[in-house]
Amino acid sequence: MDALKTGGLIVQARKEKELTQKDLAERLHVSAQAVSKWERGLNCPDIALLEPLAEVLELTVTELLSGQRGEEPHEELVRDSLRVGENQLRPKIKWWRGLFLLTAALLLMLVLWLGCGWLQDNTRLLPQRETVITPVDITDREQIMVKVLSGGNSSLYLYDVVVQDGLSRWYVQMELVVSGEVEQSWVLGGEGLEDSDWTYPRRQLLALGVKPKDYNLDDSNGSLEYTLCFDSCTTSSTVEDIPHLTGGAVLNHEMREKAVVDPEEGAILLVWSVQGLDNYWHPWGTSLVEGTAFLVFRMYCE
Repeated sequence: MDALKTGGLIVQARKEKELTQKDLAERLHVSAQAVSKWERGLNCPDIALLEPLAEVLELTVTELLSGQRGEEPHEELVRDSLRVGENQLRPKIKWWRGLFLLTAALLLMLVLWLGCGWLQDNTRLLPQRETVITPVDITDREQIMVKVLSGGNSSLYLYDVVVQDGLSRWYVQMELVVSGEVEQSWVLGGEGLEDSDWTYPRRQLLALGVKPKDYNLDDSNGSLEYTLCFDSCTTSSTVEDIPHLTGGAVLNHEMREKAVVDPEEGAILLVWSVQGLDNYWHPWGTSLVEGTAFLVFRMYCE
């Protein structure tokens, strides 16, 4: 296809039909700039537009390809049209092939990333250098079932734990924090993990059920019932004589996102606000005012 000859024929036929470039563009659903480039020989019409363009201008496709009227179809024009189609489709094929390869590469990277994460969390094929804990959502219906089965106002909290390599011990500790300082602490339960005869699973489930009791006594401290499960280890007991647990406890903070268990600070599982020195229940935060009192449940690893 000679772009200049075809462009000249388009101009001539368009003017004979008394059509403007805009009129022709609207009938073919293209831009007027595209028509202008055809007529100036800067570009050729897309092969898919040859038939509708020929119909509008009352020409044949062969005449458009040859750039002159009265041209009869012959083998060279057929080959020419195939070459035009190939030249027009080649960039599109190249673009789609590139898009396909990019998509395939991204999918492969995603699969590898997910696979590495699964291998690291569930096997010992890859190193695990830190203990990671993630809260597991419990529905309201499940919490109601826990309260019914426990016969009271017990609450259940679940955590998915990925244990680091070389860990010797884990434990959950309840701390009484008054005015920002830990005044008293109780180890609720834990387990040693250094055992040559037993290889502990890397991924484990931690369950903590807690139930405050005897907190309506004005002149005595309160007590707390709890159950702690960490795979094979289960501890159920009562912590007696807890200061400030005299007027009840209010859930003030609980873990919502994945966290790393810090070697020194541990990881906060949940916080209860209890009756402070000023007889109020305060919100948990970074700046704790004088007189605030909280029961903080933390997980530690060594």
